[in-house]
Amino acid sequence: MILKLKNVNFIYPFKNGLKNINFTLQRGDFLGILGPNGSGKSTLLKTMLGNLKCQNGEIFIFNQKLQDYSLKELAKIIGFLPQNSQLHTPLKVIDVLLMSKYVHLKYNFLSYSKKDLEELKILATELKLEHFLDRNILSLSGGEFQRVLLARALLKNPQVLFLDEPTSALDLNYAIELLNLCENLIKQRKISVVAVLHDLNLAALFCNKILFLKEGEIRYQGSVKQLFTKEILKEIYNLDCEIINSNQTPYVFALKEKR
Repeated sequence: MILKLKNVNFIYPFKNGLKNINFTLQRGDFLGILGPNGSGKSTLLKTMLGNLKCQNGEIFIFNQKLQDYSLKELAKIIGFLPQNSQLHTPLKVIDVLLMSKYVHLKYNFLSYSKKDLEELKILATELKLEHFLDRNILSLSGGEFQRVLLARALLKNPQVLFLDEPTSALDLNYAIELLNLCENLIKQRKISVVAVLHDLNLAALFCNKILFLKEGEIRYQGSVKQLFTKEILKEIYNLDCEIINSNQTPYVFALKEKR
């Protein structure tokens, strides 16, 4: 078990928070967190990251309570790919990537080791970033920038990777490329991935487990095949649709409102 949430609640004063959240993440899972806007997806992700502290309930990572980890310990276990980076400084790509190795320095003011640089170059090659290392980070396209952020998260060698709407600003080609990379990392590194997603069909392609949130509650959890039905999608999204199965994967075909 990588992650476990037990009776987790988080209450906002003026909007939906989280109500009695329970689920377990196993090694090798690609979990998609889905639901309409305002359903609590980002709040759930922030709670699992420790950015928000739940008022009730417990979160365990490797059977240890989340609050018992120091920030540096958590940073070694968890990788995070944000929806929007606040990075606006014209740094070189290599300098942005090296930021991730800081948590592994034995002493804060030591320089990075030869091994750190070797790991960086290997990963840059795997993610097709080897020709971008001396580029200004602000000169990259959206897809290239997301790959840099993914590489930065992976250089910490995390056990679980959290993605906050990683494909929202990408065209379909880059979105599939990014999620393909994550799927391959699960197989190669035996890690787990948790992704907040809006695109139902991308979730169908890549996720082996789904959580459907609505009004801060988990309404359904299970496999794509179990949960991608017309009835459930109508309940969660108020969406009229048809489900088309191809290569044993269900895809959602939205229907236009009749007038």
